[in-house]
Amino acid sequence: MIIDIHNHLPPKNSPYRLPAEEYLNVMDEAEIDKIIILGKDYGKLGDKTDSNLSDDDAESFVKAHPDRFIAFTSVHPDRPSTVNVDRIDRAVNELGFKGIKINPPSGFYPNDKRLYPSYEKAQALKIPVMFHMGVKPPAEGCRLKYCRPTFIDDVVVDFPNLPIIIAHAGYPWVDETIMVGLYAENVYVDISTLNQIEEAMGEPVILPTLKKLHASLGSRKIIYGSDGIFNLEPLKAAVNSADFLSANDKENIFFKNAAALLKL
Repeated sequence: MIIDIHNHLPPKNSPYRLPAEEYLNVMDEAEIDKIIILGKDYGKLGDKTDSNLSDDDAESFVKAHPDRFIAFTSVHPDRPSTVNVDRIDRAVNELGFKGIKINPPSGFYPNDKRLYPSYEKAQALKIPVMFHMGVKPPAEGCRLKYCRPTFIDDVVVDFPNLPIIIAHAGYPWVDETIMVGLYAENVYVDISTLNQIEEAMGEPVILPTLKKLHASLGSRKIIYGSDGIFNLEPLKAAVNSADFLSANDKENIFFKNAAALLKL
């Protein structure tokens, strides 16, 4: 079994929006069993560009095939903390969502105290929080300075029972990602987008990053993710080709770690 913990659904009116059946066709071809549709709240930036993804929209998509799709909600410090906490409560307890996606490049650091009530809620519900880190998303107004993993350290320390996923391995700040998670039981790392970074850099990125993460954090902390429905195969192939990973390591990365975090 393979779980992709990092995938997206474009806004409803986007020309890039595909129906659920097309998602399934691509997943079946790549032999991916489940994907997580991540919430998107870019706050005022997203409001301005009509690019945020509502929980109702995500829920409508995933309920078509709940055996294959799982949803995360999203919160943003532009919203009042009570609104964020209520959104999390509804997403988990009414809609069946399994986690939260946080998008710092839209204008804040992960340790922004306005988000602490949301982290408290997530910790109480025992659901993971994923942070976009590293490479800047190609979205209007986003800033790279908010994407450094070191700013997650306060959250790791202040919420030791909160499962935290650092997306994109925090690339290019992989060493910071490792230092944040080295002695923290609650920190995990996904490898999404590394293939696209490799293409952009013109040099090996996936396997060197994966090898460094495996040597320092172990396979129990690494999770497969793609960052797009048409980006499933390259990272899957890279993990399968890594001769420094055992069969058990690959099972952890492809399935076991995500299944444990999501309580599947």
